Amino acid sequence: MRVQSWSLALAVVAWAAGCATGPRPTIEPGFAARAYTPGRIALLPPDVFVVLDQVGDNDPVRSAALGQAVSVETVRAVEQALRARGYDVDLSARWDGILGSDGTLLVSRDELGALAGGIVAFANSPEGGAQGPATVPRLVAPELAARVGWATQSDALLYVNVKGAVTTPGKRAATILAVVFIVVIVAAIIVLATQRGGGGSRPSGIGGGPRAQPLGRASAPSGGWHGASAPARAAPARSTGWHGGGAVPAVPRGARVFRGGGGPGIGVAVIVPLDEPVYTHDGSVGYDDPVFAGDELYVSMTLVSTYDGRVLWHARDNLDLAADHPTDVDRMVHTFLDTLPPALPHPPSPAATAAPDASRPTAPP
Repeated sequence: MRVQSWSLALAVVAWAAGCATGPRPTIEPGFAARAYTPGRIALLPPDVFVVLDQVGDNDPVRSAALGQAVSVETVRAVEQALRARGYDVDLSARWDGILGSDGTLLVSRDELGALAGGIVAFANSPEGGAQGPATVPRLVAPELAARVGWATQSDALLYVNVKGAVTTPGKRAATILAVVFIVVIVAAIIVLATQRGGGGSRPSGIGGGPRAQPLGRASAPSGGWHGASAPARAAPARSTGWHGGGAVPAVPRGARVFRGGGGPGIGVAVIVPLDEPVYTHDGSVGYDDPVFAGDELYVSMTLVSTYDGRVLWHARDNLDLAADHPTDVDRMVHTFLDTLPPALPHPPSPAATAAPDASRPTAPP
């Protein structure tokens, strides 16, 4: 018995240690080696799909309101985390487009949607689940990434996709009652079987009745809150030049390019499951409303170079956190962004920024 207890204790410790490690991202080798690094990051509005799991039918209005609140908290937490790691942050991107200081539309909502669709296509691919150094470069809609970089004067853009469920206190209580009920029934069956099981004969009445109906029920698929109401900020004056350290690496031939319009949940309004690492921008998230409910979040974050569309850093993972608590949103953001290499501590040398004027057009097509 002592051996089993120690084994169980070690297993619990190992499980807890594994949960505490957080996601292991895939990272572009040059970025990991600090051969070059972005200095300014444009944050795209996050896509947030959150279900408020209640007793009875879930209220889509309350779920949408929760999703909006989570989106605002995510923007705040991401901005603070990026600045703490030494990056300048631009928040001028909104899902209705990016505007210049004079109100001119620099990037349309359709272009931002297509860019998000390309990032989702990458996140849903086998490459999106990889860990460690990226052996082959992966590109996301290079022309759209460059357009966002030109409009925001940013070296990279960060896209965050969150889907999850938050259980209400009433649903938690119902879950506990269901567990207690099942435990009592199982205990009663064991006692009954023990009392009748002397001669090895099969107790009468077991296995012959009608099947019990499943306890779970399907609920309407949840919608998503696309983007936070981030404070409007004018786009900075347009300029050219590479703000990172070192030269922009050339893109090898044969690198795979991801664009919006293909893959699950991209370009069409489809429903993706909540409990799988599949994300969507245009669709919605389906939730089976399980009896044994719990808080959970599935998160994907992707950093893309605005010079060539190269995926610099990407991580996706699921976390047992409650999105309705700002402290848990902070934990979610830091669990991911603490694995992001920090910005270079010193500005790049003049030689590093003198040459690449041609790398960014003054007005992209």
